[in-house]
Amino acid sequence: MVDDPQRLPRARLAEDIPAGADGFVAAVDALTVAKATLELGAGRARKTDAIDPAVGVVVHKKVGDRVDAGDTLFTVHANDEGQLARALAVLAGAPLLGDEAPQPPPTFYGTITEASA
Repeated sequence: MVDDPQRLPRARLAEDIPAGADGFVAAVDALTVAKATLELGAGRARKTDAIDPAVGVVVHKKVGDRVDAGDTLFTVHANDEGQLARALAVLAGAPLLGDEAPQPPPTFYGTITEASA
């Protein structure tokens, strides 16, 4: 599959979510994105739920990226119109745009050392 991604299952529907304004991506709520993918069927709410490997959300911009109104922030892949509509509604609250570039998160938070005995 890695050598030939065309063999992977493909969703029947795809819809882009554009930026509503110019600015910088100040935050993307990962939990909101996860909830949207659950609406699509990419995960399980209950152990007995089926998983659809063709659906999901592609995140096109990361924190700190400059965006213009209309730039694609997300692409939602779905196999059901109702699930697509619910995921789009959930994702409306995921990105937070700001007027200034945010400080980038640290690359390195600290070192874990073995506790002395």
